[in-house]
Amino acid sequence: MHPWGKWGRNFAEYGIVAAREALADAGLEWRDVQFVSGADTMRQGYPGYVAGSTFAQALGWSGARVSSCYAACASGASAMQIARAQILAG
Repeated sequence: MHPWGKWGRNFAEYGIVAAREALADAGLEWRDVQFVSGADTMRQGYPGYVAGSTFAQALGWSGARVSSCYAACASGASAMQIARAQILAG
């Protein structure tokens, strides 16, 4: 953990670590991913409209489709709903 308000790194670096750990936990490779659902947000008044594409680029473009949504404090839940809809759609 980090002290409150002291990120220490670019926020995208935290997401990349989380994505790699999630892939390892699922026994998947990045090339197996077909869809990236990103959630955009505001941080300290600055827009964070980079989530989906930033992580896809940092992990290495694989041809996966990328979605980014913005819904204020519900952005994460909205991104999960979009991902769920894609899974259910097959």
